[in-house]
Amino acid sequence: MEINTQRLMVLANKRFSEVLNDGFKLFIKTYGTLILPLAFFQVILILLDVFLLTDFRLYLDNLGVTYNIIMEKFLTGGTLTGNEWDFLSTYLILTFILLFLQNLVGAIIISIAMCSVSMFVFKKYMKEDISLLESIKSAFNKKTLLVILILGICLPMSSLLLFIPAIVVFGFFIFLVFTYNMDVSKNPISEARAIARGAFWKIIGIFIFNVILISIISYFFVMLVNITLNTDSLTFIANFNSWLNPTTRNYAMIILYQILVNFVNIAMAPLFICLLAALFSSSKAKKDLKFLFQQDIYPDKETYKQQQSIEIADSFQKAILEGRFYCPFCGTLIQSASIEFCPKCEEKLSFINK
Repeated sequence: MEINTQRLMVLANKRFSEVLNDGFKLFIKTYGTLILPLAFFQVILILLDVFLLTDFRLYLDNLGVTYNIIMEKFLTGGTLTGNEWDFLSTYLILTFILLFLQNLVGAIIISIAMCSVSMFVFKKYMKEDISLLESIKSAFNKKTLLVILILGICLPMSSLLLFIPAIVVFGFFIFLVFTYNMDVSKNPISEARAIARGAFWKIIGIFIFNVILISIISYFFVMLVNITLNTDSLTFIANFNSWLNPTTRNYAMIILYQILVNFVNIAMAPLFICLLAALFSSSKAKKDLKFLFQQDIYPDKETYKQQQSIEIADSFQKAILEGRFYCPFCGTLIQSASIEFCPKCEEKLSFINK
């Protein structure tokens, strides 16, 4: 119990900078193991996006030409007709639907991906033995549907309301990717919320940090890709359009290109779950320590004082029986247990023998 408690106290007292540092160390330590399953899910996400949304995206791109013309007319002070206003409304609604579908597919796949490795990452951080295969096998059960429902479906749906509800859902329940597969007395949703309590802004901070870091790296990588492939050239544009054209569509080239431009996202996929595992461990330790104190495994302040008084009294009585103690009034060492008065201050000591 003492060793476990010390471990909990170390985890609970970690600063946010230490959590980030631990997350990066865990990322480096487990990268070789995590990259294959998480990259697999990233590729699955690209495949679903290409096969499900290519036609929708192409249709919007064709409408975009007219949209740009109407917007230019509007911005230069021109009067729009009723049909033009209808077109703008339709275009914006369709664009919004496309973004929602992208977020929905992405949230579902990423939630499943995080569930598949969450226990492996957590136990590795806690220095416990576990194999990736064992983690993946235990990851998929009935409770996995809770994660998909809340983080995969409710999260993107809540983003429809100006993203504020989505931020709240994310901050309160992202730890569900860990708790759903743990033996907890409470509902895993309640447990995730309890552990996240007090760590809301740290969770959001980790998410923002992860997004900014990957976006910066990805920006320079995509710039390099565009320069290498000369994507602004008429030849490349013609080839790219032919890949998208329904009559000449080349899914293989579209997928390869998407994998290439999303390479950084694929390569850095393990980072977020590692950072999150470090924060989850720290937040869980705080909750566990609080629970231990509430269960009187550790005494409160008053109880501790009473115990100390009892221990001091017991020690004092033992010293008296041994015939050697100090005067409680002046501190003089007294070698006899039967003495009635202190030889220095002459205070009465007969009460000690009672």
